[in-house]
Amino acid sequence: MNNKILSLAVILFMAGIVFMLAKNTGGKNINDKKENTGIAEPDSQAAKQSYSDDWQRFKNESEHKIQNNENRITAFKVKMVKSGKANYNKEIAKLEKTNRHLQKKLDQYKNEGKSTWDRFKKVFNKDMDKLGKAIKDLTSDND
Repeated sequence: MNNKILSLAVILFMAGIVFMLAKNTGGKNINDKKENTGIAEPDSQAAKQSYSDDWQRFKNESEHKIQNNENRITAFKVKMVKSGKANYNKEIAKLEKTNRHLQKKLDQYKNEGKSTWDRFKKVFNKDMDKLGKAIKDLTSDND
């Protein structure tokens, strides 16, 4: 009986030591691999800088497109006034409202992570393309 208890105690003791060693060295190896392989963590400085650069480039391009839309709408309004066609006022007002809404949406965007950024960018580009097509359709119908 003493042999069984002693054997069980030795096995539990050895299992505990193996568990402790695996836990201690396992954590160090994971950290060492991250440092040695150069794998970037999601919150690393390089990832943040890349996101920041991408966001600034996207914002500048979008603001340029919004300004171009505004210029095209204004030019169309002037053309309609000169030609005496005032029946496009509702469509023009709708396009101006959409353009202002997109500018406001762009200005109010907050960094909430990569997945939110990807969703925002996809929806914003879709809305911007839709507005651009609407402006083009309206202005080309009247040339």
